[in-house]
Amino acid sequence: MPHPNEIEQALRATIGQVTTGEPFCLSNDDVDHFEKGTWLDKAYPDESVPEFPDTLIEGFHLLSMLDATARFALGDSVHEMWGLNYGLDKVRFVSQVHRGDRIIPSFETVEVVPKHPGYKLLRRCTFTVEGHSTPAMVADWWVFALERGTFLDQ
Repeated sequence: MPHPNEIEQALRATIGQVTTGEPFCLSNDDVDHFEKGTWLDKAYPDESVPEFPDTLIEGFHLLSMLDATARFALGDSVHEMWGLNYGLDKVRFVSQVHRGDRIIPSFETVEVVPKHPGYKLLRRCTFTVEGHSTPAMVADWWVFALERGTFLDQ
């Protein structure tokens, strides 16, 4: 088992590093499942707004993709850690994403803060539509990272 100082040093060494994940697309089925799972289909059952493009991806749908895309991109690369969502500082939906757009996720570690029994990690998460220079979404996301085998009191 690595010493806590070694873990902290390894985490701090990732500050400023950007990891780019695999591009992904959200399909009609993905959107339908998201709308059903979040009750948007019930909240807006027959509502259609002419100004709202049918193909536009809901911002919260993009936000819900953070955990999975980060997991795929980052894996267990640092000392076999596991994490809990700790919260968001800032989220901006900067430009539109439409069904079928290839979205490129990237993750940059910005800060590492000790918090017993683990560490808070701040990651700047950016989703960019392939071929566009402006990001679609930028989120500053805190994760409470713990070494595998660490259990939290309930």
